[in-house]
Formats: sequence, structure tokens, C-alpha cells
Amino acid sequence: MKSLGSFSISAQESQAFARFSGDFNPLHLSPVAARRTQFGQTLIHGVFGTLRALDLWLAHTDDSHCALARLKVKYSRPASQGMKLSVSADTSGDAIRLEVFASGVRCQIIEFEVSRDQAHAAAQPIDPLGSACIENSVTCRDTTIADCMELADTVELFWNNELAASLLPNASKLLPQSQLATIVASTQIVGMKCPGLHSIFAQLQLKFLPANTNAISRQNTHLNYEVLKADARIDQVQLTLSNAYCHGTLEAFFRARPAQQARFEAIAELVSQDEFSNQNALIIGGSRGLGEVITKVLAAGGANVMMTYAAGKDDAFNVSAEIAEHRPAPPVCQLDVLEGAISHHTEEFCAAVSHIYYLASPIIARGDSNRWDENLFSKYCDYYVNGLAQLLHQVRQFSSHETPIQLFIPSSIFLDDSTTAAKGFDEYIAAKSAAEAYVRRFENTHSNWSVVAPRLPRLHTDQTSGIKNINEQSTLEVIIEQLKKEFGQTGKVKPNG
Repeated sequence: MKSLGSFSISAQESQAFARFSGDFNPLHLSPVAARRTQFGQTLIHGVFGTLRALDLWLAHTDDSHCALARLKVKYSRPASQGMKLSVSADTSGDAIRLEVFASGVRCQIIEFEVSRDQAHAAAQPIDPLGSACIENSVTCRDTTIADCMELADTVELFWNNELAASLLPNASKLLPQSQLATIVASTQIVGMKCPGLHSIFAQLQLKFLPANTNAISRQNTHLNYEVLKADARIDQVQLTLSNAYCHGTLEAFFRARPAQQARFEAIAELVSQDEFSNQNALIIGGSRGLGEVITKVLAAGGANVMMTYAAGKDDAFNVSAEIAEHRPAPPVCQLDVLEGAISHHTEEFCAAVSHIYYLASPIIARGDSNRWDENLFSKYCDYYVNGLAQLLHQVRQFSSHETPIQLFIPSSIFLDDSTTAAKGFDEYIAAKSAAEAYVRRFENTHSNWSVVAPRLPRLHTDQTSGIKNINEQSTLEVIIEQLKKEFGQTGKVKPNG
């Protein structure tokens, strides 16, 4: 295949494409909301990536105008904003195959045929011309697969010449507006309507039709969709698409909803009120995941807790407010371990700190098992080793060198796993192993510090939300048992209920 070059899509471009398409799904626009998904970060609109690849191909053509006869796209892997996307092409007559790669891994296959019938292409304007979408003019539906059964509706075709020229300079000149607007509308269906809020675009297939001069205006400015099949076993929906310009199908999946941890009221029933009352506990990364669970368990057991967050301010204050309904509200402070500086309030707390729970972590993603990714390893080490080392250095500046302090830094059974399940996680395993070696060395050289670094099973967090049979109850039971074993004052876990 011939290399066409590369491109990347910024967060600002994603915002512009949302206005262009009407797809305001927070997975593409809100870093805080996206961090609660299994991907952990904002992703590009898959359809935007497709159109940018087409735009790159059109930059290499000599045509002054053309149209699409058919289009088929398979989305095999999502891509994050700012990621370099490389495009290769294979041409056979009017049939073209594009492949889009992110970090060496194929994420899209785009197959299409072109028609160079200029009359056909020019005969399909949008009538009347659409406009950029206003964010509050469309609703991002929070649906279930049951909601989608027998669903049929339409979405509006949006179009804005200025945005089109900015985002797709070649395609907006060479391809019919009607075809581009129809393709763009497919992402509005998936991201906003069906499946909606918790969606993953899987496949798009369109056959474009000759101009239909008898089509009514609504057919010219809308795209109709109808659910053809909904398979609850694999959380998949298949839809048919049609308007005056095309007919086709799309496939999408429901992605896992953000992980919800057990409520404080339920946790308090499992923990004695004085179980952890001897602790002044600083919890690094307490706004969600294991940090959220640990914060709630310790507060339920009478610990004096301070919790920190890096980005999820609202999440952190929600956890504190939930605890405040039954216990004193834990103070909340912002702390990014990559930056190193702690706040004045955190400094004051460190003067009497007895326990530190370190849960700071980047997104954990499977890499390429056939090659070592130095950048990925460095990213993990920044959190698990460098960030921790800076934090401990600062804590020691403000804490007593005589008072015993215990550090809890959970690790993973992945470090013991030699099966295929651990393939692609070499960088993560190596960084976690380095963190374990560092804290053991730290413990040996600081007599008032002791370290607990258990290797826990895979538990229910945002990063594991897509895995079946992991839930908040099993996670809670593991955490309570571990904390009681290492730090508890009254013994074993109380029976559930």
C-alpha cells in the first residue's frame, strides 16, 4: 500500500466537528467525563477520522470534482486526540482502500468507490442548506439496549461552509455537500441517539443514489434511521439508514457505563465505627476507583481522612458530600503527582499524617506485545515511581521523622501472571515492579516508615468497567478485607447485611 501521510485531530478540532455534526457526546469533548470511561481519555469522532483520511486521499487526486458511489468503514480501534494517524492507500480502478494506523495499530479500514460523473455530483445540493449545530439543540440520550428495540427516527443534516472548509478543505471542495452531510449525520445518530451516551461506532456502510429531483425537502435535509437488530448478548445494535441521497447500515455497540462504587451508607454497615480511628490518612487519588472505595471505608471506620484529586474535582467533592451525610466530611485538595507541589492545607495535614494511600495512576492500556514502548513505560514510571518519590520527599519535609507512617501502595496480580492475559502489559508490569523495588528501598532507609504493597486481583474501576463479572460488591469486599488485615483494630470483615 502507498503511504499518503498522516494527520492528528486536536481537542479544538473535535469541538468544531461537534458543531459541524451535532455529535456532542462527552467522550469526545469532556476530559473529566471521558476519564470515567474504559478509555480514560477523550477520543476523536471516528467519522471525523474517516473524513480526514478521505480528505488526505483527495489531496493526492487530480480530479476537480467527484462523488462517492459507495462507502464502507470498519472501526476496529478508537484513537485519542492528538495522536498521530497514518494513512495508507491501495487503488484498483475506481475502488480504493484506505487503512488508518494509530501508533502502528490499524484503527480504521475505509473502502469506497468514486464516481467522476460531475453532473451526478453537482445535482445533489442540500436544499435548503443546513447550518452548524447549536449544542443545546440536540439531546444526548442515555439509552439501554431495551430502549432501542424497534426504534425509528430521523436526524437533521447540519452543514456550515466555513467549518467544512476549515475541517475538510479538500473534501468540501471536491465531494457533494449532500454526501458529506449524510456521512457526518451518522455520527450524530450513534453518539447522540442510538446507542447514544454510552456508544462505540463499529461499522458504516452506505450506497449513494443518483439525484432524486422529486424528493421532498424533509428527505433532503434529514437522515432516517431504524433499528434492524438489537443483540443484548454482545450489546450490539444494527440500524438501517436512508434519505434522498443514500441507503445503508451501521453497527454500534453499547460500551460499559462508568463504574459506580458502593454507597457510603452500605459500606458503613460492614465496618465498625472505630475500626480505623487511629489513622490520619492521606489518600492520593480518592475521587474514584479504588481511591474512592478506600476513602469511604476509612471514613466509615472513624479515620481522619484527607482526599486528593488530580482532575476530577466534582467527583472528589461528591464523594466527600456523600460521606458528610453520615460522618465528618473529608477535606478535599487538588494534587497532581506529576507536578509535585502540594497545597498548604496538605502540608498542614502531613504534620500529623499516619497513613498514606497512593492510588495515582495513568490510563492502563494494552500495548503491542511484539515491541517495547519506551514512552509508555516512562509514562507509567512518572506516576508509580517519580510521582511517588516526589510526594514522599515532600511529606517527609512536613511530617515528624519519629512518628510511624505506613504507606499503602497496591499493586497487581498481573506481576505474577505469565499467561496470555498479561500480554501487551510488559511496560505496566515493569513499572509496577520498579515501584515495588523503590518503596522497599525507601522502607529500608527510613526507619519510621513501613510499606504495604499487596498484589490485588483485578477489581471494579473505570479502567476495568468493560470486563464482565467484576462489580462494586466484590471490589468492596476485597478492599475491606485488605484494610482490616493490614490496619484494622477489631478483626475480620463483618458478614454482608
